[in-house]
Amino acid sequence: MESKTLIAVAVAAIIVIALGAAVFVMGGNDKSGSDSGSTDDSGSGSGDDTGTTEVTTVDGLTVTYESGTDGIVKYAKSSSTGEYTVTFGNVAADTEYTVSGTLNGGIVVDAGDYAFTLNLAGVTITSSNQVPIYIASGDSVSISAKSGTTNSVTDSRAEQTSDEDISAAVYSMCDLEIKGKGTLEVTSANNNGIHSKDDLEVQNLTLTVTCVDNALKGNDSVTIKSGTVKLTASSGDGIKTTNSDVSSKGNQRGTVTINSDKGDTSVLIYAYYDGIDAAYDVVVQETEGNTVTLKILTYTYASNVTAIGWGVRPGQQGGGIDSEGNPNSIDYSAKGIKAADTITVSGGDVYIKAYDDAIHANADTLENGSTGTGDVTVTGGVLTLYSMDDAIHADGTVVVSGGTVDVTNGYEGLEGERIVVSGGSVSVVSTDDGFNATATTGVGIEFSDGYVYVLAGGDGLDSNSRTSYAGIVFSGGEVVVISTSSGNSVLDTDAGYSYNGGRVLAICPSGGMWNESIKCSGFSNVGKYASGSLSKDQVLTVSVGGSLSVALKMPVSLSSVVIYLGSNSPTFGTSSSSSVSFDANGVYWS
Repeated sequence: MESKTLIAVAVAAIIVIALGAAVFVMGGNDKSGSDSGSTDDSGSGSGDDTGTTEVTTVDGLTVTYESGTDGIVKYAKSSSTGEYTVTFGNVAADTEYTVSGTLNGGIVVDAGDYAFTLNLAGVTITSSNQVPIYIASGDSVSISAKSGTTNSVTDSRAEQTSDEDISAAVYSMCDLEIKGKGTLEVTSANNNGIHSKDDLEVQNLTLTVTCVDNALKGNDSVTIKSGTVKLTASSGDGIKTTNSDVSSKGNQRGTVTINSDKGDTSVLIYAYYDGIDAAYDVVVQETEGNTVTLKILTYTYASNVTAIGWGVRPGQQGGGIDSEGNPNSIDYSAKGIKAADTITVSGGDVYIKAYDDAIHANADTLENGSTGTGDVTVTGGVLTLYSMDDAIHADGTVVVSGGTVDVTNGYEGLEGERIVVSGGSVSVVSTDDGFNATATTGVGIEFSDGYVYVLAGGDGLDSNSRTSYAGIVFSGGEVVVISTSSGNSVLDTDAGYSYNGGRVLAICPSGGMWNESIKCSGFSNVGKYASGSLSKDQVLTVSVGGSLSVALKMPVSLSSVVIYLGSNSPTFGTSSSSSVSFDANGVYWS
């Protein structure tokens, strides 16, 4: 790589007038004239190849640069708007510029086929008529907020309700990296906050984006590798990608990745619509021994969004009861994390409070011609999910093999074509079904290891499979399921379930459909049930061979049927208290 040149530019929006029109030399080898258009001030400059550092100051607009720079910096002031446009162009090598001060107008970067770094060293850029920072070209471009500085970029143009090509406070036609150890504050009353037509990457810095539409948008991808990021989208998505094809280099487009490759990562998203909307995959992972914290609030739970007062886009209000009977449904997307293919969480502390689904994977038709799998996979991390719809929804399979999934509220807890728990911990509180598997053939719900707790207002575990004794398969793990609805079943299958191992405690009201819950192949050999009244906070115990197997502090009062799988001769008992140590759900497994 050719050696980088350095130009330090301190920018202030002050009109330069000398004999009617002034020419201001800003540095670089001049290879073109000044900007075209109606202007009353314009200029360009060139270096003298001496290698010395020169400083030019005109009415507060200061330029510090190394002479001999192979490039040109131009400025022009519009007579109609009074705003300056500062252009960095005609670059013939990888180049680095530094700006500070104040600019009423915009910066244009035209780096051709070269890498370009724009350092922000205490700059305030505000425009009511143009993109405050516009990257017209470059092999790749970095915007770096320097350590110890606070930088502000504000797009005050009128709000645009259509997603036009150039409509953001920071807009790039090429790959864009936002980095640095300083602070960058981006505000857009126009549309998007930061938008790259290609890849967008964020690392290290403290970044705050407040905007009308999408806070961070990378058509091809968005990756956050470290830093402290706060995103507020008053009528859009927090993070968004749009392309889902494969590049000429064979790279799949459309992924949103949040990891800790470059240090600890903290992301806070307030979005009126989706927190994250990926055209392909979403990946959340802790890497390099660093931590990831992701917090997302959408729709009415994003309280600071409604306080902004920019309003909601026309035609996007909605409400009503959906096809599954959810009375809290809205007819537009306000999900926490949404992807067209898969969502994978392997680490991190993830908190989502969404009026729509907290996590939702579609099986969409992608631009590459394939169909998304629609899978949600959790292998690690701690997920705390609150939703007025599904906490986790997968058009494909929901897999939990590690980590902790804590659904504190959901219309349905986990819903997928199939649901597999092979490790980790899952806790669900739902107003309707706890688990709902939609597949009509094969195994619907499978437990082979891990911990599961369900408190459901509908079916506890609901499988729609019509394959004989395949609706639910228990082969390991420890499962407690409670249904409080007499019109539902705690273990609901069309053609029965199978037990091959593990321990299961299931409780439901004694009336209604409880008989479905013992539709197990060879039930009398593997389980037992009993009836009785249980009061809230009363302790239910199940002992096998004289030893305590499980104890449950009842969360509600029920005239109930209690079912235990794991022994055909357990002993059921009750007490007002117990000396065992219950977990947060009131469960103790020996």
